[in-house]
Amino acid sequence: MEQRKRTWGRPPLVAALVLLAGGLSPDRLPAAPRAEPRLDPLAQSVVDSLAHPPRTKPEELLDAAIRAADVEATAVSFSYFKRLFDALDQAGEGRLDVLADLGDAADAAALLRLERSIGDRDEGVRQVLAAIQDTARLRRRDPERLARAVADLRSDSSATRLAAAARLARAGTDAIAALVDLVGTRDAAGEQARGIARGLIRDLGDEGRRPLLDWLGTDDVAHWPGIIDALDAGGIDGIGDFLLAPAIVPDLPPEVRDRAIAALRRQADRRARERDTAPAEAPPAAAVAIDRLTARLDRLLAPETSDRSGDACVRLALAPDAPDGESPRAVRAREATHLARDLVALGASDASAVRLVLLARLESLLVASGDPLGALERIEPDRLREALSGPDGFDPSTVADVLDMAAMRCMNEAAAAAARSLGAAPAPPEAGAAAAPLPPAARKALVRALAVPDAGLQFEAAVTLANAAGDPPYAGSSRVVETLLHAATSTGIDRVVVAHPDLAAVQSIAAAVSRFGYQTVRVSTGRDAIFAARESRDTVLVVVSARIITPRPLETVQFLQQQAIGDVSPVLVVVDPLDDECRGAFLTRLIMEFSTFPGVAIVDRLDSFFQSTLDSETGEATSAPRFPAALADVAGPQAADAAARAARAAGRLAQARRALTLLSGLARRGWDVSAAVPTATHALALEPLRGPALSLLAAIGTSRAQETILRATEGGELSAADRDVAVAAFQASVERHGILLKCAAMLATYARYNHASDAESREVAGEILDALETPRTKSKPPSGDAAQPRPIR
Repeated sequence: MEQRKRTWGRPPLVAALVLLAGGLSPDRLPAAPRAEPRLDPLAQSVVDSLAHPPRTKPEELLDAAIRAADVEATAVSFSYFKRLFDALDQAGEGRLDVLADLGDAADAAALLRLERSIGDRDEGVRQVLAAIQDTARLRRRDPERLARAVADLRSDSSATRLAAAARLARAGTDAIAALVDLVGTRDAAGEQARGIARGLIRDLGDEGRRPLLDWLGTDDVAHWPGIIDALDAGGIDGIGDFLLAPAIVPDLPPEVRDRAIAALRRQADRRARERDTAPAEAPPAAAVAIDRLTARLDRLLAPETSDRSGDACVRLALAPDAPDGESPRAVRAREATHLARDLVALGASDASAVRLVLLARLESLLVASGDPLGALERIEPDRLREALSGPDGFDPSTVADVLDMAAMRCMNEAAAAAARSLGAAPAPPEAGAAAAPLPPAARKALVRALAVPDAGLQFEAAVTLANAAGDPPYAGSSRVVETLLHAATSTGIDRVVVAHPDLAAVQSIAAAVSRFGYQTVRVSTGRDAIFAARESRDTVLVVVSARIITPRPLETVQFLQQQAIGDVSPVLVVVDPLDDECRGAFLTRLIMEFSTFPGVAIVDRLDSFFQSTLDSETGEATSAPRFPAALADVAGPQAADAAARAARAAGRLAQARRALTLLSGLARRGWDVSAAVPTATHALALEPLRGPALSLLAAIGTSRAQETILRATEGGELSAADRDVAVAAFQASVERHGILLKCAAMLATYARYNHASDAESREVAGEILDALETPRTKSKPPSGDAAQPRPIR
């Protein structure tokens, strides 16, 4: 484990803390404390009790500062803390141990109260309090100190054993490595020490379960006997499933198997005594163990239901992080990987077990790739296919089953990764041979994925179908084009639809929302809100008034959540200030109506919702706007994080570029993508999308597409390089489809050439006319002495 490699000494963090504390000179603190109201008799009595006897030691000064702060005597508390600065300064080289002693002696909650009370008086207060906690935490993790404490558990002195147990208990999970070394021993003299160690592990409970299981999931086989005994000593339910493979797999060391078998038998005996039944066979047969592990992995990867909304995809995404900051998804992925490895070691060959193993591997690969935003882009295709390769190698039909399984379990990122792997088939060994088409089962699974309300999954499925499913028609082929067209609508800017029947109200809400960096679309009816939300991939939120009509808010939200393509946008239902007056229980009925809808919240539009609340006397902000918190509650924490929003927007823009490029390729293969002309026209306004959009328009054989390219060449907003690209696209369009322009457009081009006021415009118009006249000159070449068709100067 990583903590076994740490050394105390002076690691960089500790050295930084020492320098930090050394730089906190009392000269930086205010010469006189701020005035505070007169203390009440009880608080004054506490302050008086702190003065006698005089306090001089650092731990006494910190205790006095905490006690004074608890009775709101902030000036007195700050004076004691200033004296603590002096004591730390006088400690010299021993300052590190003084800080660690203070951290061990003080309660974390008390330090937090002290920081809230006097932390704003000087930044040095917060720095020292942080140094106290961090230094104590690092010293508690020191392997040498932990090893000495474990050795002291073997002492003949009860006081020494109690002191060592207290040190190990304060270290918490950081002491697990040292305790495992002790529990793994078998000498008769150490039985008492092992009993104390088992008690300390048992006291950790679920907190110690995770690091022990993680350690058992590594290749550190030498420590497995101690880990198995530690897991058994913890007395935690469900540990037996993780001991099945160590007890059954024949290639493991005998000591590991013996410990695992003994632990399983003890657990079976305990369960038999609790249920008053005969003990079960321990260990079970390999087939029974495989069935148990398969069922355990199936339950672990099953979607969690939410009591609030009933939506299986919501709870895991919004679940709080683990105490060490690890996400619930990462915890689940690591445990699933452990079970999958055990199933492989036991030789599981059942189809359901194999699919679960592949899904666990895929989820682990995605989690290990870092930030979920863009994790799939960081994984190489070979690694993706390796994770999805079963006993018989990479089988598209099996991967299609994994895709369906992931989609049903709301593991949409894993489903998108499976969809991408199906389109990343390697080239056949024969030179020049075409890639094998997708089998029908894989194509049907990808078509089903197009109906899952997740834009990322839909996009990956559409890309794979477009590249590897063959030419249309086939069931779902039209959805491929629709999905790619929707992805191509992105401009990389978050978009919010605001719907309110009152013009002044919709203007006010839109202006308030735009201050948070959103582009707003303002409508007045529910019908317009539905269409506005569906027309762009960038819609991230819909704000609907509770007064909306045609249709009512309830029907509007229902239609929004039935969106066939793209993500389902979260909705804020805005209640006006007087909506609940003179109308009975309007707000109550509204809450009851939307209580079963996921991703919907009822909010107000008071000033404090979109703006900070200011103090009337000082003008300082007393509370932040409530809008980000409401958005995070309804759409997840990432929706209110600026960095995450920017990453999502960049990802959408990249997908739009890919979609336009792919649609262009489909048009050249003969697909009907004429519906993409409005989307491509809109994309011409964005520099990152201009090239792919022009290529797409050139591939579409319609008059409207060709005329759009022509107008792009005439626009003065294009750079010289972009104008050259537009001219090349027009030439490619004419060469591929012939002249599709109407007479008026052609005459306008001739007029622009004849009346051009600068050489550049005349040259561009001339290139367009050359492209228009090429088909005629090819069919009927002019004679050698014919006059020029256009003036040459």
